[in-house]
Amino acid sequence: MSKKVTKSAPTLEEAFGKLTNGEKRTELAKDITVEDVYGFIQNNERKRISKFVYERFYRRYLMPFEKVDKDFNSGFAQMAACCLMIEAMQSFRNGWKSTYRLKDANGKEIPGGKIFGDFFKHYSEFVDFENLGFEFYDSIRCGILHQAETKNGWIVMRDGPLFDEPTRTINSTIFRRQMEKCLDKYCKELQADDIVWDDFKEKMAYVIVNCHGDEMKS
Repeated sequence: MSKKVTKSAPTLEEAFGKLTNGEKRTELAKDITVEDVYGFIQNNERKRISKFVYERFYRRYLMPFEKVDKDFNSGFAQMAACCLMIEAMQSFRNGWKSTYRLKDANGKEIPGGKIFGDFFKHYSEFVDFENLGFEFYDSIRCGILHQAETKNGWIVMRDGPLFDEPTRTINSTIFRRQMEKCLDKYCKELQADDIVWDDFKEKMAYVIVNCHGDEMKS
């Protein structure tokens, strides 16, 4: 996928340098501050960064559902959290500031369905969805996040197979567990793949910018 064209994208050094001492102590994951992450990157400590990324996503979006009694767990909330993760993980993978009004190198808009389709195609855990990126984006992601419901007859359950295509039924519990596997794979890629690492650093500059009270414009 072509990267978004971003004018005056901040470097890590620029983003970090603009923070106050207090902002540098902002926690980006449990017991891991902006200052910690910046130091890990500068020292090329990929294992520590990998652990940071895992903790950031797992504790925010996956672990809470493991602590809820199964009779009170929400399939819709699980799918909403997973959709947030997919867009964020794709932003890290591609070094994007965000997925909002995303454009490629030629200035052409990248639709949300393609972002989800690319995610599904990258991970074998979601082979059932690899050709349904646009449908999933519209019916699950946009339906739940904008209207708190699915669209076009798609169904969210907490039992059955991961996906029953004829009925468009998703098992949200299995979907969440598959997301954890994808997160683990991405974290391992961070350690081994220089391109993935470089794009992660580009995204982290934007994350650090967001810690500043007066956001740097780009």
